[in-house]
Amino acid sequence: MAASSFPLDIAQLVALYMQCIVYGIVLITVAYGLRVLLWSRDGHFKSRTQISWVMVGTTVAMFTIATLEMAFGLQHNLQAFIYYKGPGGAIAEFSDISNWVNVMRTADYVAQMFIGDGIMVYRCYVVYEKNWKVVVVPVLLWLAETACGWVIVYIDATLHTSATLNISQLEPFITTVLSLTLAMTTMTTGLIVYRIMKINHSIASQDITRVGGSRRLTHVVRILIESGLIYTASVVVFFGTYLASNNAQYGVSDLVVQLIPISFTLILIRVDQGIAVETYTLQQSTLQFSVRPGVADAPHGAPVSRSNLSSGRSDSYVMDEMGEIGDRVEWKKAGQLDPVV
Repeated sequence: MAASSFPLDIAQLVALYMQCIVYGIVLITVAYGLRVLLWSRDGHFKSRTQISWVMVGTTVAMFTIATLEMAFGLQHNLQAFIYYKGPGGAIAEFSDISNWVNVMRTADYVAQMFIGDGIMVYRCYVVYEKNWKVVVVPVLLWLAETACGWVIVYIDATLHTSATLNISQLEPFITTVLSLTLAMTTMTTGLIVYRIMKINHSIASQDITRVGGSRRLTHVVRILIESGLIYTASVVVFFGTYLASNNAQYGVSDLVVQLIPISFTLILIRVDQGIAVETYTLQQSTLQFSVRPGVADAPHGAPVSRSNLSSGRSDSYVMDEMGEIGDRVEWKKAGQLDPVV
């Protein structure tokens, strides 16, 4: 669809509609993610030492930016369709690139990208046992894309003309930001997946008796890849619509701001759910094994209680599997699963 057949005013209305739908998903995933971070599965509030405050702060910050983006989008549409009475109608209002709402929406995108990409670098840093040499290139890409992003905000605020995002002053910086984002996210996700698969191979090659250890790490890899693809795919679509000078870019860019917290919290949620299911399966298997005649009868015929089979460390199952390799891999203790995944 050519840009002329998709007018700017219609594109902005469609963008607000799309964003409203995805914002509902943000509300659900962020709420569930905070439950995972702040409460244990038995419903008790975690102690301060068990809570990953970095992850909590990141989740709240992402949600705040996503909410502001929704508010700015609504305000922009109200200004264009209700309050503005000047020549050119809604299209003229939306085309005012230095309008404060336009500038704030661009700042929202840059800030959300800064946090989302930064937490990916942080995860990579933690997974590699805080070896800064591994993340030097991702950090440089992250800083470069952030710097270009704030240059875009500055140009937006000072241009004072009627234009779209495809104006010549913005085009080199926007294409640079999107290119650096794709390179950085692909690199960090690949590094994390490589590290976990390497550990997975070491676990499989050693005499480790814990049930399902290798499968659990493969499950984590799949979660990281699938959740990362949500963000990466949205950036690719945004990049494509931008290069095509299609006004659909406004709707897609708005969705990127909402999809970043979704992909982030989905990792926390799916890992937590996977651990819960696998822990229950392990307990069931242990129960069936224990009650077989002549295998592991309870003393004095006492019944085997399911609660007695729980190790009390289900929150750290995945990290425990990694830690069993030995001194070569020093993974974090039970309460620090969340910073990695």
